[in-house]
Amino acid sequence: MINIDVYPRHKDFDDLLELYPLQPANRYLPDWYKQTKITKHIDDKGFEPKPAHAKRCPAIQNEILDGYVLPSWTDIHFEIKYSEVNIVATIGSIDNLGPNNWEWIQSHSKGQIEQMNLNAPTHFGIFKLVSPYYFVTPKGYGLSFRPLPYHLNQNIRILPGMVETDIWHETNFPFEFVQNLSPMKQTKFVVKAGEPLGILTPYKKNTEHNLINNKYNYEIHQQQSKNTKELFTFSNDWKKYSRIHNYKSTEEE
Repeated sequence: MINIDVYPRHKDFDDLLELYPLQPANRYLPDWYKQTKITKHIDDKGFEPKPAHAKRCPAIQNEILDGYVLPSWTDIHFEIKYSEVNIVATIGSIDNLGPNNWEWIQSHSKGQIEQMNLNAPTHFGIFKLVSPYYFVTPKGYGLSFRPLPYHLNQNIRILPGMVETDIWHETNFPFEFVQNLSPMKQTKFVVKAGEPLGILTPYKKNTEHNLINNKYNYEIHQQQSKNTKELFTFSNDWKKYSRIHNYKSTEEE
């Protein structure tokens, strides 16, 4: 297990971290994931009653359940017009927290996001949330920050990135808007305090990168063939296969 330490960047921000701590990703499941029941993949007679829902896919499950969710530390009020964008960050008197002239939201110029096709006001560039926290990981490990996967009801989407948090601890969050920004329409919404902003997962840094080997590998092919056969002996039940396979690996160690 990799320790992820989160520290307030200023003593005034202690309460924010206590009010809105990072949470395991399984506490912020997408609505469709919570509402979808996983029926038996194989019925009592050994037949598949209906196609398995995507919720059963182990790759999707791992993507949704892995990591820690970073909640918003404040209400953020957005009012977007063609000629201006008004953004107000408030937790009571949050403007009075932190060092003098602390900016909760900053921006990057339009020229810095050219050709990126991001959903941002074309005349403003891109906005970013200034985090009140420092993130620290052990030497050799960093943190991957990304939007919450498979969540369909968010108003803003942070831009993904990988940060060497064993060296650089300040991490802020550029974001794009999810809604279409119409020049003929005013858009208003609120990102509420405690609402998930993104998800972070630790990764092992690799300073040496090997070239991809495109040649046919007989041993890999044989291993994958064996894995596939073993999986299908459990009626293509990945959960059962994974549990037994992991147990075998532990026994071998």
